[in-house]
Amino acid sequence: MTSKLNTFLFCFLFIFLAACSEDDDIITDPNEETETPENPEETPEEGEDNADVLNPNFTIPEDVADYYSEIGFNVTVDSLERALIALTSNKHTTFLEYYERHDYLYDATEDPDNPENVILVYSGESRAKNQYQSGNNPNANQTFNTEHIYPRSKITVELGESDLHNFYPADISINSDRQNDSFVAGEGEFTSTNGGWYPGDNWRGDIARIVMYMHIRYDQDFDNVGNLDLFLEWNAEDPVSVLEVQKNNVIETAQGNRNPFIDNPYLATLLWGGEDDAVNTWTADYSGPITEEYIDNSEDNEEDNEEDDTEEEEDNEGSENAVLLFSEYVEGSGNNKAIEILNISEETADLSGYSIQKQINGNGEWSNELALSGTLDAGDVLVIINSQSDLQKLLDEADISQGGAPVDFNGNDPVGLFKDGVLIDMIGTAGGDDFAKDVTLRRKSSVTAPTPTYNSEEWESFDQNTVENIGTY
Repeated sequence: MTSKLNTFLFCFLFIFLAACSEDDDIITDPNEETETPENPEETPEEGEDNADVLNPNFTIPEDVADYYSEIGFNVTVDSLERALIALTSNKHTTFLEYYERHDYLYDATEDPDNPENVILVYSGESRAKNQYQSGNNPNANQTFNTEHIYPRSKITVELGESDLHNFYPADISINSDRQNDSFVAGEGEFTSTNGGWYPGDNWRGDIARIVMYMHIRYDQDFDNVGNLDLFLEWNAEDPVSVLEVQKNNVIETAQGNRNPFIDNPYLATLLWGGEDDAVNTWTADYSGPITEEYIDNSEDNEEDNEEDDTEEEEDNEGSENAVLLFSEYVEGSGNNKAIEILNISEETADLSGYSIQKQINGNGEWSNELALSGTLDAGDVLVIINSQSDLQKLLDEADISQGGAPVDFNGNDPVGLFKDGVLIDMIGTAGGDDFAKDVTLRRKSSVTAPTPTYNSEEWESFDQNTVENIGTY
């Protein structure tokens, strides 16, 4: 018994001394100074290298400084991404139902030059706010609906289906054409191409920054709607617009959070790289956005602008006494739509007071105004086509390439030519009759004046997609 007790005491003593020895190894002098980082967020996590810590040296604007005050930017790339994910999620404090978008979206996308209108994505058209599509909208003239930039059918988080940051109003027909196609490279105006959708030169940056937001907010995959390299390229090439900033501000008020890539596109460069750096808007020298494109405010540029203005004034000299009328109407297959306007007089026409509009299904209400500008020489024609036309002749002869309305008519949509808001010429009849379905109409040479009442006897009819004479008269 004594032997067992001695053995137990010896083992206990050995373990106790060993434990004390280990504790001695980690005891530090309480008077010894230790370095503590000024910002805990700036300390790399385990496995991260101090050499990888970013040093962007940001000057954050006062209007968003408080919003980003919780983030330390002198961190590693991984830490910055985690911080932006957390911030964007935590600031999202109001969760809207999908139907509630009507209460905010149209203020968010309001035309900066006309508070009664919204700007439509892809086409860039300015359209009256009350033309939104909804069963609760008393306006019979409903021409645009809501486009999910990251398609609703591809969103894997239910909450993301009603996030305002992902929305833009879009012309109904253009929205239908895009469907849920992924974004692909392209050039010029919006179009379906290479099995996908190109949003247009002026919208590619907006689209990229929305997709990036959907990635950090809801972990949505870039590859489901394009690819990261493409979005980085667009983010760098198409800077932030006035409309994007306005939209970001309104949505913060509505749901609490912001799209950080609108506030500073360079954040995407820090996170994911890219062939070219995006504009760093958090610098003391930054002064944009001004328009869809950044403007060099140097003296040389001001002189150039003055010269351009002078040339434009000279180019716009024309007579208000010129006589214009519709000379051709193309209601071709798909989006092969075109209108030709003839200056039948002997004077150069000033187009600034002219516009074209259409009646949807001949409902008697004129809408979707397209204002004209510039001049039209005596005896010359102006060709306006749907920008998604694929007939080469139309593309070659186009003077104006318009996305969607009013150049998205069918054979029962009358089209009107207006001067100073007064209807002077008209193709089609009210009531929804198929006056020109799947045909080309060409004005007879015997007609020498416009008329606000359609007379089919003034027109020759040709088979669908007959466009050989477009651009001449």
